[in-house]
Amino acid sequence: MNQLVSSRWITDFIKHRYHRLHSIIYGNIHDQFLWQGNYQNLENFLTCYFQDLGFEIIVTYDMIDGFNFNSDEARQEFQDLARNRLAEKHQGSLGNTQINNPPSPPTNPSNNNPLSPPSRGNPGGRMPQNLNTRKSPEDAFGDLRAVLSQSKKAIASIINLGDMLTSDGSRYSADERNPLALLKKCLLEAEVIRQGELTGYRNTVIIIADDLKRIPEWLHQHNPFVDMVQVSYPNKEERKEFALRFLNRFYQGENINIQKSDNQPSELETIAEEFADLTDGFRAMDLDALRLTSHQERIPVKQKEIWRIVDYYKFGLKEDPWAQLNPEKVRQATQQLSSRVMGQPRAVNAVTTMLTSARVGLTMTGNSGNSGKPKGIFFFVGPTGVGKTELAKAVTELVFGDEKAFARFDMSEYKEEHAAEKLAGAPPGFVGYEEGGQLTNRVLEKPYSILLFDEIEKAHPKVLDKFLQILEDGRLTDGKGQTAYFNQTAIIFTSNIGASDLSDPQTGTIIREGIMKRAQQGEILSFEEVENHFKQEVDWYFTSRIGRAELLNRFGDNIVVFDILRPDFVTNIADKFLQQLAKNAQDKYQFQITFNDTVGEFLTNKMKEGNNLLFGGRRIKNLLETYVERPLNMWIFTNYPHVEDLRGLSFNIGLNNLGELLVSNNNY
Repeated sequence: MNQLVSSRWITDFIKHRYHRLHSIIYGNIHDQFLWQGNYQNLENFLTCYFQDLGFEIIVTYDMIDGFNFNSDEARQEFQDLARNRLAEKHQGSLGNTQINNPPSPPTNPSNNNPLSPPSRGNPGGRMPQNLNTRKSPEDAFGDLRAVLSQSKKAIASIINLGDMLTSDGSRYSADERNPLALLKKCLLEAEVIRQGELTGYRNTVIIIADDLKRIPEWLHQHNPFVDMVQVSYPNKEERKEFALRFLNRFYQGENINIQKSDNQPSELETIAEEFADLTDGFRAMDLDALRLTSHQERIPVKQKEIWRIVDYYKFGLKEDPWAQLNPEKVRQATQQLSSRVMGQPRAVNAVTTMLTSARVGLTMTGNSGNSGKPKGIFFFVGPTGVGKTELAKAVTELVFGDEKAFARFDMSEYKEEHAAEKLAGAPPGFVGYEEGGQLTNRVLEKPYSILLFDEIEKAHPKVLDKFLQILEDGRLTDGKGQTAYFNQTAIIFTSNIGASDLSDPQTGTIIREGIMKRAQQGEILSFEEVENHFKQEVDWYFTSRIGRAELLNRFGDNIVVFDILRPDFVTNIADKFLQQLAKNAQDKYQFQITFNDTVGEFLTNKMKEGNNLLFGGRRIKNLLETYVERPLNMWIFTNYPHVEDLRGLSFNIGLNNLGELLVSNNNY
């Protein structure tokens, strides 16, 4: 088995040393990193790396602790060099410096307890001594400039908290400008070593920064002696290497078989592959936290069940609500959903198929557990008022038993380009940073959800770019660095693209003709014609109108077309609203109301007038409010001023040809 010995960014960092370059290291700098077979933090790696190369003086500086040297001898040599160089330039003496030498930290004894962290020892057990010298940035960089500009001794200087040297990388005070100017002098004047084993190397400056934006660009841009090194999260190979090394320290991990048979991967290798697939986007410290989680929650590490540990770590639940769906409930899903969303059998069938897949859990992601992608992705397109939002709510209630797991985002609120920050939160230093993102906050709070993005075409195209990562990787990181995972959500986009005419806002010229005009003119349209029209319009919109073909590709075959409202379903939809009215009457005042056929007949005729059918179920509800609900309330108010007298009574409701309310008392 070929073992990975170093994180990939370290390989690039080492390569740049041959180019005699200084480095600004930024990104995932607070993690643990694999180097020469051991995990360690960034500062320890840099110290040990330069010590292995043979650099005689390795000095770390930050504005809080000052200078810290790899040895007392190195500290003394540094001071002597600085004093001599300054003397040569007639710039005064270094003077006396107070030295604080706290005791070296105790070494970690070997510990066989599986709950203890994996060994983070340095190769050869070399830990830098804590030899501090407190200095201001201006004085410190003055000394560094003097020492780096000589060519006899090999010096490596590590500037920690580099982003704390300024409050703002684009605006800084005079007090901040002088140290920064000296630091740039250090970068420009550092000499190439001209004697000894390190001949040809340069005295090196390494600047470590958490936030690259707070380092002035003039410090590194167009500077031929500086390169940028981004520390990324562990890639799949690194995550797999972690698993190969430490899975035996997970709960019941000692039972994993490490032996190969018949040229097949061992059980350890198979689980490590699954582990690497499921931990995309994790830091090394997160990987170690999974080990602790498995022990604390007594979740064993087993083949095809790594996802249980990962999901508990991310969401705090041992069981997957999607996988807990009652098989009988899934089988009856078509009937239950069709009772709430009428006249849309194909849309109901698409959602039911998603529920079946979520319940069984088979995927093509390379592992048999949960993939990182959302449980379902749908693009619901069709006329207004035909049940797109209602179907999303019905699925939420079916899966979670509670519509509180349903979250709707009105995309008309995201018309502006900067509105993308509302989804994932503003970056540090900007207004609203503390609040986080509306979408990421929702998923962090309730990871098991149905997310509806209503009228997606009203959002700015730059806002839509946020969904590329969500649909592909199943995660989104907010401005505060918190990652929201979407693999326990179903995501539904709704759209009316193609329903109405699309006109040029400047000239009023019709660019694309909507299908509802054809329906309004009396054209009889089959569902196949409706489906073809909407799919063509969606394709045109994303590829030609806004240039987001890659987002269209993410939808794949999950574009679900909703049919126009057919007259055959008007009565059924009306019955659903009327039954709710009857239920409210019983719950609130304990009296019964029924509706005769005249209500449905009147409503069917009324929906054929004008543009009523264009507005779908919403128009049916509006007509019922106008002709039934409000007149009924007026009738009760007039005839039963004391509403308690309604208790136990029964009434039958009808409408005449003019739409006037007819109420008969069934009690006589």
